[in-house]
Amino acid sequence: MNTARPLLVAVSGPAGASTSALVPRLAGLLRERGFAVTTLDDHGCFLCRGSARRGPRARRAHALVHAGELAVRTSAARRALAVRALGRPAVVLTDRGPLDGLVAFDVPPGGGASGPFVRLARRHDLTLLIESTPTTALRGPDREGTARSPLIEEARYRAWAARLPRVVRLDGERAPSRIAADASERVLDTVRRRRLPDVGDGPPPTARGRVVVSIFDDAGNPDYRGGGALVVEKVARRLADDFDVTVVTAGKHGGTRSRDGIRYVYLPVRRAGPRAGQLVFLALLPFLARRLPHDAWLESFTPPFSTSFLPLFTRAPVVGVDQGRSAEALWRRYHIPFFLVERLGLRCYRHIVVMNEADASAVRRLSPRADVQVIANGVQRRQIDDARLGGGDHILFLGRIDTWVKGIDLLLEAYRRGRPPLPLVLAGSGTQTEERRLAALLAAHPGSVRWVGFAGEELKRDLLRDSAFLVMPSRHETFGLVALEAMSYGKPVLHFDLPALRWMSDGGDVAVPPFDVAALGDRMRMLASDEAARRALGRRAGHAAQRYTWEEMTGRYLALTRRLIDTPAAGRRPRKDRRGAPWPTSH
Repeated sequence: MNTARPLLVAVSGPAGASTSALVPRLAGLLRERGFAVTTLDDHGCFLCRGSARRGPRARRAHALVHAGELAVRTSAARRALAVRALGRPAVVLTDRGPLDGLVAFDVPPGGGASGPFVRLARRHDLTLLIESTPTTALRGPDREGTARSPLIEEARYRAWAARLPRVVRLDGERAPSRIAADASERVLDTVRRRRLPDVGDGPPPTARGRVVVSIFDDAGNPDYRGGGALVVEKVARRLADDFDVTVVTAGKHGGTRSRDGIRYVYLPVRRAGPRAGQLVFLALLPFLARRLPHDAWLESFTPPFSTSFLPLFTRAPVVGVDQGRSAEALWRRYHIPFFLVERLGLRCYRHIVVMNEADASAVRRLSPRADVQVIANGVQRRQIDDARLGGGDHILFLGRIDTWVKGIDLLLEAYRRGRPPLPLVLAGSGTQTEERRLAALLAAHPGSVRWVGFAGEELKRDLLRDSAFLVMPSRHETFGLVALEAMSYGKPVLHFDLPALRWMSDGGDVAVPPFDVAALGDRMRMLASDEAARRALGRRAGHAAQRYTWEEMTGRYLALTRRLIDTPAAGRRPRKDRRGAPWPTSH
């Protein structure tokens, strides 16, 4: 993965070119276009501010010190700006750069003193050389005590400009406003060549729309790594076929990276911890929406409040994606009324995507004006192996380690009561607190229970393939992506009869009354003992999973995003029939 660093631009020119006046004017123009800008004034190194040093050796030593200090200052400014840019295109502007140093110290090409300046010039993305007509009057001595003629100085700039990369000459005889406008266009051209999106006050040269997808979770986040991160990755890749896509997520360190044609912006909030980090992430999204140019924004809801009131901070359409609306579940667990904020926030959204029909009904009651669409999760299409149907040597729990939400305490108690003839395997990871809680529960329930920790793709594939069935004892779910993955392998799914999980009905699932531990234990024993029943259920599960492919589901996100970007604001609301229900916009 490559980090998209801020541009490094030097404004160079002879003493009469007024580069110091151009830098703040250019910085202002770039900020108006949405750039984050840092300016550096070259007042010389600490030797320049001291007494003059004469002689070739002293001048070479001085040149090395000057180049080294300039390199350190530009590098530090670049790193600092990358952190606070928050995904915006960024530029470090230096008043006088390595080209000016080569001319001032009059070092010979190929000499040891010129090397640091040349290497620093190659690190610059652009050098703007302001050329002006030299006068014939002799100037006084320079900082090294060497008399300079404007004609000689101009010749040195031309000679070194021909040797250095990415030097652009600008006519310094024009009005300062014209010079600054020309310079800003040169910077924009450099950004476009680097294929960075979101620059300027219009669409990029490809005329592709700009889509931002935000989600707290990420595949590299050890505290969660849930199904939502996988869904966002799949959706972002599909949208990248038609749009410039930026994914905003949480990280330990801030910065921007590119992967598979998608730009990832990491907000440095994970240092606050898994719970506080979510709150900080929600608080930062509105500020980011004002700074990060976009034509549409897909926001995956983040606990505990789910919504961040994002539509109030942008004129572009915002789609709330309900993959983790858990305020009511947190109310039952902690008795803190997060749902009051969630209900108020939902009313701000005009477009909401949910994973199941039960949540669609609930969201329509809470936000009657919203266009609510059901887009389920997807799975890779697999060919069912009839020889493996009904087989398996263990019962599998696969998911995030969250004892209360995922019902792991209920599962262990049901396993103890039911005593099924197969061992129970727990696979997943969570926060340190949740993993310690699970370890304590396992110590209190000795038996044929094994916890294997986080399951990467290969281990997950083996566990699903070799399992007899999957058990999902969750107290709260929005879809249950892991259930769909198990079904694609031809495995039955045992779960509590939650409204959000009824999409599995008659699809090879076995549902028991919610939170009935005795019934869950009885069904675990029955399925573990009856291979024929598992074979029949597994065949139905495999056929049902064929209806949920990533191509179909991500295609619906693509169709929705196209409609929102291509339709004027007045036409984005779907028409309603006489009963007030919106006409369906996806199948």
